[in-house]
Amino acid sequence: MSGPKTVVRRGFAGGGVATLLLAGLFVVGGESGAVSTLVPAGWLGAVGVTLLLAGTRERLAIAGRPVGWPRVAAVGVCLLAAGCGGFGLTQLDEFATGSVPWLLTAALTVFVMGYFGWFARECWTGGRLLDEETFAVE
Repeated sequence: MSGPKTVVRRGFAGGGVATLLLAGLFVVGGESGAVSTLVPAGWLGAVGVTLLLAGTRERLAIAGRPVGWPRVAAVGVCLLAAGCGGFGLTQLDEFATGSVPWLLTAALTVFVMGYFGWFARECWTGGRLLDEETFAVE
């Protein structure tokens, strides 16, 4: 495995573990059965499992077809982007429109969704702007 590929794969594995731990905190610390607990815990669980699989498995058999780790990672990062965007949009109701906190939350939401969307595309295509060797499937 190349150096950048090792860093990216370990990052996905570590990020998956951290996300699963965060999902566990939602389950343990939240109200049992409340939608406000189940939705973030389910979303974080799905992201964590997907990123952990991308970081630890070279290929996955999905519907009888082998899928390389970059595509699995792209799905996980896309889920992360969608959830972060949804969370950011729900937080905009907390602030007065046009206030500094509202503008910062809106800007951060757009930036995070754009960055994660770009990185998901890089993973899916195998590196258009990043080094192709980073996303090689052996």
